Formats: sequence, structure tokens, C-alpha cells
Amino acid sequence: MRIRRLDRHVVVRFLAAFFAVMVGCVFLFSMFDFSLRAARFIQNDFTILRVLQFYLYFAPELLVLFLPLVVTIAIAWSIGRLARDNEITAMRAAGVGPARIAAPLLVVCGLLAVAMFVLNERVVTRTHDYLEEESRLLHRKPSKEEEILPSQYFYTDDKRGKLEFASYDVKNRIMVEPTWRRPATAGSPRLYIKASRAEWIGGTWWLFDVQVKRGDRLQRQRDKRIMYDWDLPPEYITGEKDPRSMTIGELNRAIRRDAEFPERAREYRLERHLKLVLPMLACLMLPVAFPVVVRMGTGRRPVTAALGTSLLLCFGYYVLYIGLTAVVRKWVDFPPLVWVPNLAYGTAGVLMFLRMG
Repeated sequence: MRIRRLDRHVVVRFLAAFFAVMVGCVFLFSMFDFSLRAARFIQNDFTILRVLQFYLYFAPELLVLFLPLVVTIAIAWSIGRLARDNEITAMRAAGVGPARIAAPLLVVCGLLAVAMFVLNERVVTRTHDYLEEESRLLHRKPSKEEEILPSQYFYTDDKRGKLEFASYDVKNRIMVEPTWRRPATAGSPRLYIKASRAEWIGGTWWLFDVQVKRGDRLQRQRDKRIMYDWDLPPEYITGEKDPRSMTIGELNRAIRRDAEFPERAREYRLERHLKLVLPMLACLMLPVAFPVVVRMGTGRRPVTAALGTSLLLCFGYYVLYIGLTAVVRKWVDFPPLVWVPNLAYGTAGVLMFLRMG
């Protein structure tokens, strides 16, 4: 019974600090973000309700992103207060070791990690598209020049066809010099289509001065109606979701489907790892932060030092996390590399716990 009361006491202290820090971090970051976007909200005639909705949808992403930081600060705050009040010393004098004191916190951190994973998988995947659309609207230039997209290419809905154009008039939906290529498949020959321009008329793309090449046969036609389903900007160009808007099941299917396109498959595989890295860190930060806080001793200065050390630990992790993510995305096709910070912090935490005895 005495141990259960001890567990309850430690967990209540930790959860109180956790929710206070979480609300504070989300609120402060939202206010900071609002200060940066306020002018754009006004320029685009956003109402107060629309702004509130934007940050309501933004909150789940912030919860997942800040989970390791909040867990670390909550441990430093709650355990630091226990150490300041000599409660940790009393527990150890009663024969309760550091591992036993931290055991209920490890269980709680595990539950928080699972909760954040579910939040990321079920909520963030549904709110991310809305945030992307609103962000594009906020950062859209007011000039007419931004209605003309420069030369570029996109993959169409079948994930094999490649569409290119010299320029694209978004307002009038007119492509200049569009070309579309699709490699041969088991059921159809190689296809190549080129036109001087394409216009969206009556719900269908009309191509003018068309050259159609199927296999090795070249056909020249004029005013040819092409019935292919081309999704062009500002709509969803590829018909595919942003990787951050996809669940792990959808990412697995996308990886199998796009195995012949290494760049896109790499992004899907990277996002699959990122969905697990941050929630898992919530459990790994406990064995790192707990020994640091306990070793600081008693008094107000050690508690402040523990908070500062915890912030440095989190800052170092986020630097490694962001840096390795960029390395994998641009240079090294090895997504498991993003687990290196977790492995380093977890190993350091275990060693520090063992040294505490």
C-alpha cells in the first residue's frame, strides 16, 4: 500500500507538470506563430473564427512535435521539486531505489507515447491537408504574375505518366506546349502526346495541334479531345496525399506502388520512420533526464540548473533530428539513420541509470 501511494504521488506530480508545460508550450508557440502570420491573416480577410480554427487544427501537430520537450521539462520540474523538498532523499533512505522511483513514470511515458502515436496517425493525418491549403493561401502573392506557373513537370494519377508544360495559366487553366509520356505496360503500348496548348473546356482538357505517338506509330490530329484524367495546379497535381497526411498503412502501400520511383519511395519510407521516432523518444528521455535531475541535489538553484540542462538535452536532440532528416531527404537513401539520436539518448540513459545504483 505504501508503494502504491508513492507511485500515485510521483505520477500526480509528473502529470500536473506535464499538462501545465504542454499547454504553455502550445499556447506560446501559437502566439509566436500568430505574430508572424497576423499581417497575412488580415490581407486575406481571415475572420477570427477562421484563425481560431486554423490553430485548433495546428494544435495536434504541435502536441506530437513538442512531446519529447514537454516530457523532459515535466520530469525536471516534478522530480526537481521532489528533490528540493528532500523527498527523493527520504525515498532512497527507505530503501526505494532510483529505478523503482522512475518505474511509474516510465509506464506513464509509454502510455503518452502510444497516445501521441494514435493522435498522429488518426488526427494529424486528417488535419495536415487543411493546414497546407490554408498556408498556401496565406503565402500567395497578390500580383497577377503568380497565376502563371513556370515550366515544370508532374506525375499524373496513374503514377507512371509524366506531364510537362512550358507554362500554365492557373486562372484560365491553359497549358502552353504540354507533353505527356507514359511507358509501355503489359496491357498498352508506350504513349507520347504533344500539343501546342491545352485548355480546360466543359470539364475536359482539349489539346490543339496534337501529335500522338503510340508505340512506333505517329498520328497527327487537330482539336483532339484527350480524355485522360490530368490533375493540374492549383488542384492536387499528382492526386497523391502529402506523406505527412498518410497513415502507416497508406505509406506502406505507396512504397510498394512507387518502388520504381526511388525519390518518392524514399520520402514515404522516411515519413514512416518519423511517425515512430518522436513518440518513442518520450520513453527514452526519462532515463536521461531523471539521473540528471536527481544528481543536481536540493535547493532552488539545482532545480533551475536541472531545467536548463533538460532544455539543452532537448535542443541537442532536435538539432540531430532535423539535421539527419535533411541528410536522408537530400543525400543518403537510408531512412533508419533518423533513429541514431534515439539510440544515442537511450544508451546514455541506461548507462546513467546503472551508475546511479
